[in-house]
Amino acid sequence: AGQRLVLLGTVGETGEDFEETIRLVEEVGYDSMFSFKYSQRPNTPALALTDHVPEEEKARRLSILQEKQRGIQMRRNAAYIGERHEVMAEYFNQATGHWVGRTAQNKTLNFLLGGRPAPTPGQYLDVLVTRSGPNSLAGEACA
Repeated sequence: AGQRLVLLGTVGETGEDFEETIRLVEEVGYDSMFSFKYSQRPNTPALALTDHVPEEEKARRLSILQEKQRGIQMRRNAAYIGERHEVMAEYFNQATGHWVGRTAQNKTLNFLLGGRPAPTPGQYLDVLVTRSGPNSLAGEACA
């Protein structure tokens, strides 16, 4: 369901506004989300407004939202386990010993070659997804 940018604690955001954001995130089930706390910036009209959300409340809301999104990502990514996907190889990660690539759904897939020759970055190959996490998939290149 794509990605979403969420800015929490903007001037005037109510508890009800935040609950609506949570309901939307649950309903849509985004693949990933970039979420941040609103912070005042010099020379902006919002500085003159008085109904700022307290910093502690912004932090609480951000934590709730990010935990909700993490659960969604875990469930969505787990659905890929056992599937074969065409992956475009991007690079070899020396630290993990895995190749890193992208699926057609723009999912990061870290994979082992399983005896196959090393791909050239930009080359496509089929990969069986064997594990998942909140931010990426893992698997092994198919023979």
